[in-house]
Amino acid sequence: MRVAVQLLGFGAGIALLWWCVSLAFQPENREQLQRLADADAGSLVLLFGMSLATLVINGLIFWVAMLPDRRLDVGGVLSTNAIGTLLSYLPFKLSVVLRFAIHNRRDGVPILTIAAWFGAIAATTLIGLGPMALASIWRGGVDPLWWAVTIGGTVLGTAACVVVAGYFAHDRGLGRLHRVLDPLLVGPLKNAVRGDAFRKIHGVFDMLAHPWAVSGAVLLRLADLGSQAVRFAVAASILGVELSPEHTVLIASTYFLIGMLSPFGMLGTREAGSIGVAGLIGIGDAAESLAVVVLAISATESLVNLAGGALGVAYLRPDRLIRRNGDRD
Repeated sequence: MRVAVQLLGFGAGIALLWWCVSLAFQPENREQLQRLADADAGSLVLLFGMSLATLVINGLIFWVAMLPDRRLDVGGVLSTNAIGTLLSYLPFKLSVVLRFAIHNRRDGVPILTIAAWFGAIAATTLIGLGPMALASIWRGGVDPLWWAVTIGGTVLGTAACVVVAGYFAHDRGLGRLHRVLDPLLVGPLKNAVRGDAFRKIHGVFDMLAHPWAVSGAVLLRLADLGSQAVRFAVAASILGVELSPEHTVLIASTYFLIGMLSPFGMLGTREAGSIGVAGLIGIGDAAESLAVVVLAISATESLVNLAGGALGVAYLRPDRLIRRNGDRD
């Protein structure tokens, strides 16, 4: 049943992508398509460069978030992220499976520690994007209050995360956590939180208690959003589509979040979801024009991801990876 649901969702994503393509190739978009064909080299280099930047930045986020636990080979982390990003177009969360497999087998990181690592990345993503999203919904545009909420919320969120995580971090924090949970749990659950598995998952507090790692991951997430917003602005400029700076940020963050959260792979879901959300909040002149922008972004990004994935495979050497024994606990 799970396989059938995944395949059904993936098929729906392909159908949504086809819908986006049909919108982009409407007769009224001939001018935009011609603009894309006549785009100058500088704009295209910038468009591809921003896609490369977001690929590298996301890899660095993984590397920085893991620093409180161990220092991994940065080239290996970037390569794993490149391959995982390429696989994220497909269903079954193959990208997540691959990240677990490589970091466990190649780097010797225990499975549950990797789960804690992913939890830390999710927390820093929420800190980096949450205040901006709330400010955008509240203000509907960029003004002094938008900046105040975005900057203030990000700083306060980072500080609160470090303080709260620090209270429950390391052995002393684990004891505090036990004192909180013990009265609430009974039987097997009470024993489980005192086992080695829970101790490894508890490592998420150690990661989030490190101020430099958390601050670095949050800043990198904001830089990632900035690079994604720039490429949307460049694509819109090439195609002659009017997008204000705040709308560019909103579409870029929507595009990223849908791709990250989609359970069936990001193929088609990001494009259709971004166009749909933009239509709901009145962004863009028409869905057809915005479809050309989104598809231009997806096309350039897919080429960058394909090249990055190939380089990642060459760096990691799968034949060595298969022969290597890692810590599988």
